[in-house]
Amino acid sequence: MKKLLLALPILLFWACSQKDLVKVEGKIDHADGKVLYFDRLNTTGVEVLDSTTLDEEGRFKFKVENTQPEFYLLRLSNGKLITLLAEANESILVYSKSENMGKNYIVEGSKGSKLVKELNDKLNETKDQLASIRKELEEKKTDPNYSSISQNLLADYVKALQSQREFSINFIMKNATSLSSYMALYQKLDDKTFTLNENDDIKFVKIVASSMKALYPEHDYTKAILSNLADLEKRMVNLKISKLIEEKGSSFPDITLPNAKGKEVTLSSLQGKFIVLSFWASQDANSRKQNANLKKIYDKFNKKGLEIYQVSVDQNEKLWTKAIQEDQLNWTNVCDLKNGSAMATRLYNIQSIPSNYLLDQKGEIVGKNLFGLALEEKIAEYVK
Repeated sequence: MKKLLLALPILLFWACSQKDLVKVEGKIDHADGKVLYFDRLNTTGVEVLDSTTLDEEGRFKFKVENTQPEFYLLRLSNGKLITLLAEANESILVYSKSENMGKNYIVEGSKGSKLVKELNDKLNETKDQLASIRKELEEKKTDPNYSSISQNLLADYVKALQSQREFSINFIMKNATSLSSYMALYQKLDDKTFTLNENDDIKFVKIVASSMKALYPEHDYTKAILSNLADLEKRMVNLKISKLIEEKGSSFPDITLPNAKGKEVTLSSLQGKFIVLSFWASQDANSRKQNANLKKIYDKFNKKGLEIYQVSVDQNEKLWTKAIQEDQLNWTNVCDLKNGSAMATRLYNIQSIPSNYLLDQKGEIVGKNLFGLALEEKIAEYVK
């Protein structure tokens, strides 16, 4: 019993000293003399972990400490590479040939790396299909039947795009708990075209982000996707308001903000009047000039049914109220001083000040960013 008790601390020490490792080994044919790099693929770029110069046999071995799923690259000095997705304590075997390394390889011992290969194989297949169709379109330009030929080829092109999109969606839904789904979200057909590029695709970002937040809350890729999701949600708000503005007969998004006396006033409380929804700032010279023009227009049309609902982006109450007094702004003036009326400006996709929208008596948006004589003439069409 004494010997066992004495041995126990030694065994515990030995167990604690073992580190979570990823081991990657294999063979790259036809790569004699080339340098093979082993990189970690971070959200901010590539980190070189190790390298080796391959001999005639092309054999290699790498290892790295790892406690969570990570993306790695096997990268040859000729630019060819293989992407791996490894978890702690995996021993990964890779075989390929240098001339076609990223497109034709075998990987064993890693479920994540097999999923990555599945993604890349489909993407490469789609890229090859699209390139082939583009080439045929170019070659057939002089054909007398080019019109009908091109229609068929373009139909094939769209079909290939749809097939890739469906594949990406199905892959994410099957593998939402794998970091490979992060990769599926951001795959590109070219420098500008994502495989998932429709507005509604934000729902797949939400699915993957939710899974990663639950499984790997401190992972850099989790932080990256949550940040991206926040940006996409803001963009969707902007797209919705832009679409709303373009659609004839749409009702305007409502705003409720406090005036200079602290009383909340809603934009919709003025409905039935012709409304100039104006965005401005007390320290902006152009805004102040526009105030002078607005005052002339207000004095001319107010008794005929014109109202102004003015939203300030100020965060200094004294400067805001001082400007209201100096410019003699005797219409509705509101501001969220805590954040410069950020919600209202985001809701109406305000990119610069001064800006305005014109809302007619039915609540329809009938104009945007009209100033001076153009503003007065537009108002005169509706207020008589």
